[in-house]
Amino acid sequence: MKSVISYPYRGKWGRADYRGNCSGFVIKDLLEMYKPRSFLEIFAGGGTGFEVAREMGYKDSVHLDLNPEWGGWNALKDEITICSELIFCHPPYYDMVIYSGEVWGEAHEDDLSRARDYGDYIRKLNLVHRKLFNSLPEGGRLVTLLGDCRKHGVYYSIIKDMEYFGSLESHIIKIQHNANSSRRSYKGSFIPIVHEHLLIFRK
Repeated sequence: MKSVISYPYRGKWGRADYRGNCSGFVIKDLLEMYKPRSFLEIFAGGGTGFEVAREMGYKDSVHLDLNPEWGGWNALKDEITICSELIFCHPPYYDMVIYSGEVWGEAHEDDLSRARDYGDYIRKLNLVHRKLFNSLPEGGRLVTLLGDCRKHGVYYSIIKDMEYFGSLESHIIKIQHNANSSRRSYKGSFIPIVHEHLLIFRK
């Protein structure tokens, strides 16, 4: 991996139609680089991480999500009962995609994509990240994939506003392919967002 990554093809893993899912190559490259003995994925979504991990021989990897399909694990209220050397976290980017009640199941009050406002979202995201980081062993890594977003003309930089934990080992820019903004034409000074941030924290 380098400080800029780009995967024009998302890969064969998981559900391609699941909104907001990430390329399986991100997870594959992380596992190949760090070779953790244990792997935990939070916000398992369309199953991409599960399929990548199984293909790479991680038979005991754990994949959690509020979606009942993945056990209905509540990131705000439920505890983490395992200690993994690498945690991959791909939370909602504020309310860019509403998950519970739209992508799956019924609306859930603890769905981060249904936060009351941006401040509430950041507070909840910090709580989740803190919980994940605290569950790591010494030397473990928390990797979180986040994107910037706009709403009503306001630009929200989640990585600027959120809390950081441990040591920031790497900040990788991931180029977005097939995003809605990349398929539109814009007039004037509007600059579309075509990147995401992959932050790697070391404990």
